[in-house]
Amino acid sequence: MDGTPRETKAPELDHLPLAGPEPRPIRRRGLAMRLLGLVLVFSLTLALVSTSALVYRDYQRELRTIEDRLQEIESSRLNSLAGSLWHMDTAQIRLELEGILKLPDMQALEVREVFNANSKPVVIAVGTRAGRDELARVYPIIYGDRGQPRVVGHLYVEATLEGVYGRLKETAMVTLVSQVGSILLMSLFILYVVWRLVTRHLVTIATYLRHYDVHAPAPTLRLIRRAPREPDELDDMVAAFNSLCVGLEAAYQDLTRTNLALERDIEDRKAAEAQVVRLNRELETRVRQRTAELEGANMELSTFSYSVSHDLRAPLRRIEGFVSILFEEYGVVLDARGKHCLERIRSGTRDMAGMIDSFLKLSRATTGELQVEPIDLSSVAGEIVAELAEHHPDHPVSVDIQPGLEVKGDRRLMSAAIANLFENSWKFTRGRPDPKVTFGTCEKDGRQVFFVTDNGSGFDMAFVDRLFAPFNRLPNAEGMEGVGIGLATVHRVIVRHGGKVWAEGSPGQGATFYFTCWEGMRND
Repeated sequence: MDGTPRETKAPELDHLPLAGPEPRPIRRRGLAMRLLGLVLVFSLTLALVSTSALVYRDYQRELRTIEDRLQEIESSRLNSLAGSLWHMDTAQIRLELEGILKLPDMQALEVREVFNANSKPVVIAVGTRAGRDELARVYPIIYGDRGQPRVVGHLYVEATLEGVYGRLKETAMVTLVSQVGSILLMSLFILYVVWRLVTRHLVTIATYLRHYDVHAPAPTLRLIRRAPREPDELDDMVAAFNSLCVGLEAAYQDLTRTNLALERDIEDRKAAEAQVVRLNRELETRVRQRTAELEGANMELSTFSYSVSHDLRAPLRRIEGFVSILFEEYGVVLDARGKHCLERIRSGTRDMAGMIDSFLKLSRATTGELQVEPIDLSSVAGEIVAELAEHHPDHPVSVDIQPGLEVKGDRRLMSAAIANLFENSWKFTRGRPDPKVTFGTCEKDGRQVFFVTDNGSGFDMAFVDRLFAPFNRLPNAEGMEGVGIGLATVHRVIVRHGGKVWAEGSPGQGATFYFTCWEGMRND
């Protein structure tokens, strides 16, 4: 908006959507009436001040006139009164005093003799003393006898101010009436001019804005007047209102489109939420199904483990018993080949029993509820190393355990995993001149990683995928004890603790096994 008016001339404003009677052009407490009140107050105050100044000026002029008249009496009448008083011509004195009394504003005069020692002093008075609002003077009456002037009496002159006050009142009334009349006429003219030039146009603008509707195209606001030669403030206001209305219409249309888009987005969101709820219900159903299936599988695994533990061990015990009977009763008649076959049978039964025990360990690592608690892995590793050193006194190993290794988990399962890792290192460092095993922690990609490293025979990374598979042995493990279930147990324990396990190694250079716990979760 640049404030430049566009349209200022229109014959009428019938196109405005008016509702009800138009507001009165001149309101009791509108701008015009308040302006009129201010003009009246200011003008009347100014009139009172100017009238007071005029009355004061006239009052001073009247006082000067009376003073001049008194001076004239002093200068022109004292000599004649002195001669009359010296010759005791009282009639002449009274006549002169009455003549002076006829002058304007004269109230009372009195001549009093001052030196007659033989009789009572002569006193001649005319008029009536006012007692208030007077201007009095006393003049000495001097008579020149043989060149020697002497005071023969006094003249008392009193002038009243009542006439002055009366004339000032008349002047003030006339002045006030004339000024108040002029002020009223000027105020009414100002009221008409303000209404004509401003107020009625403001009423038109207010009516236009009161009935403005952004839902429908509104007409352009125009003022009912003759267009001025140059735009004035009202033209600028009208142009600003027209620009504002155009902006409001555009903003309303944008808001309407935005609301429609929001409504569609809300509907889409509701549909998406309904879809999510439906999918969640389906997922919950599937989770319940999978949970039921897993529980069933765990139940079957428990049953199978029980069967393995009891049903398979009994035949093995019988086989081993019959082998013992054959050795005891028929050992003397068996040749070396027969005894070798019986030893192979006994060794097979022992291997089968070991496989059954390993299978049960693997089953226990994948079943049962976790009892999560803080675990001091350094202490657990120390206990495991002590047991291994006791069971394998012929194979001393240098062990370095980092202190303060802690994690939260199931103590039974984590102890089994650490034990399998150390047993694996213990087994593959056999035959090394300086076997060494290290248990510690490091940081990789911002996460805590535990590791067990040794300087044993190592392995080929081409077979790394087979390390954690149950009953799977690497080529360099042939001839060593074990059935290939230890690392599989480690894998399942770590997975149940929300972590990962992996290995790195090379033939003849040793191996390192890494594991984490609770990845993506706080270990606290």
